[in-house]
Amino acid sequence: MKKISIYLLAIGLIAVAGCKKSELQQINPNQPTPTGSLTSEAGLESYGAGLLARTIFPVPNEGNSNILTISMIFHSIMGDETFLPYGNFGFRYVNQVYKITLPSGTVITTPIGVPQKTTLQGFNSRAAGETNAFMYEWTINYFFIQQCNQMLDALKGNVSYNGNAATKKAVLQAWAYWWKGYAYSRLGSMYLSGVINNDATGGTNGTYVDHNGLITEANKNFDTCSTLLGTLPAAGDDAYTGVMKALVLSFNDNAHVVTPAMWIHQNNTYKARNLLVNKKTSAMAAADWQSIITLCNAGLTATDNYFKFGMTQDGNNDLSNSFLQPLMMLGPNVQWTFVSERLVQDFKTGDNRFTKGIVRLPDPPATDPDYGLSSFANIRSRGLQLGTRWAAVPIENGGLYATGANEGFVPLGCTYEENALMLAEAYINSGQIETGLGYIDAVRNFQNAGLPAVKGTGLSLAAAKEELRLERRIGLIQRGVAFYDARRWGVTAPAASGGGRANAIVYVPGALLGPSGTPSQALPCFMEYNYLDYWDVPQNELDFNAPASGSAPVKN
Repeated sequence: MKKISIYLLAIGLIAVAGCKKSELQQINPNQPTPTGSLTSEAGLESYGAGLLARTIFPVPNEGNSNILTISMIFHSIMGDETFLPYGNFGFRYVNQVYKITLPSGTVITTPIGVPQKTTLQGFNSRAAGETNAFMYEWTINYFFIQQCNQMLDALKGNVSYNGNAATKKAVLQAWAYWWKGYAYSRLGSMYLSGVINNDATGGTNGTYVDHNGLITEANKNFDTCSTLLGTLPAAGDDAYTGVMKALVLSFNDNAHVVTPAMWIHQNNTYKARNLLVNKKTSAMAAADWQSIITLCNAGLTATDNYFKFGMTQDGNNDLSNSFLQPLMMLGPNVQWTFVSERLVQDFKTGDNRFTKGIVRLPDPPATDPDYGLSSFANIRSRGLQLGTRWAAVPIENGGLYATGANEGFVPLGCTYEENALMLAEAYINSGQIETGLGYIDAVRNFQNAGLPAVKGTGLSLAAAKEELRLERRIGLIQRGVAFYDARRWGVTAPAASGGGRANAIVYVPGALLGPSGTPSQALPCFMEYNYLDYWDVPQNELDFNAPASGSAPVKN
């Protein structure tokens, strides 16, 4: 049995070292076969709650950072709902659009001069440190898997419980299996291949399975979780609620308990996502659409609670440090992510979510009172996509998508809106257009968009698909699916393969449009993203865990 890579193990042994939070205290994961705290109900609850402490890691040259947030931001910026121009954590290189063609026909190539693949592979080494974007999502999800393996192993032993031991053990097991399902889902939806590891001692193996194999493993863990939950009352009981309130940290909203029935719904919705986002839309067969309908009909409802990632008011006793949380990153205090022009153009006229959530930045020299910003184009000359006339209204000011006061939540998994929009897409592509459009209307009504119904308006198949595209873009902002959608729709593919986005609004600097003094203008351009579909396995892993014979490819 090989030991897991030195790099990953070193991080794994840190666990909560970078997080001085009373809520996150747990036993030292340096004891892979614990005999102390993990023999008690309280110890296991603390250990399960402390799972999220793994997200805090001392990144080289950056200090303690939330590497789950970093991976979330990668998805948002590659999905072009936001953009990020700074090089920290490799961000700049992740959303480096390859070419932008102006209406005049002028082609502007990325300042780096090569596609995303070449750039990211060039940083795929341990020597690259923080710039190696490949390492973040890989690392955090294998941390989750390792800790869940240890937790499940401990639950096989003699554990003392107060009260209903059967219920409490089932909840703790379900928690570990859910996080394994979550972790393998993210790995399988992002990397060419990975390792399936059920070893509780810190060991691993060199058998890399392709991303479909990882998704199969994810769904297997979700099914085990659902089976355990199925032994409990659908609404839970006092024993169930007590364990859940201990496992879900208060700043992640443990006041709204996810009941066993809601949790099973979450698992079904996530399995539907795993199918939808890991196939090109053009490759989806009738049976695939029917599978999604079946799963989503047993998925999240409008009244279900779901797992969240939030903040504390002071930004200290949580996992964000008032910085690395998606809503904070887009907010006025941090200003690392910015609202994409391509997102704004997907709002329909009259959408209340635009009125409430987005504000127009004034033209220079005037500035916005919250952000202190004017409209800007091609910031730091790093790419034409890195410019905008828009910002997100902070939640504390009545907005939806950003905060400067540590308010709000983003989902850790799926939501009702995603479930409904998967039903919409499946029905539309199965020839039941009106049924599908009804789900789009339902989501818009749920989010108080104030838009007129599209069901019953006689839309063609093409028009219905466009409504679906628009609503997934807007209704699922900050929900972690923007890149998955762009990939499966072919938007991120090379132009030569039919990829790219026509008529994409770009705020073009005046220097490219005319003589000195020409103002910047928002123009419809052709954007060729040319992004990788699935990422290489990070060299941080391969240096210590080489692929065994017969393994799936680990590099593009």
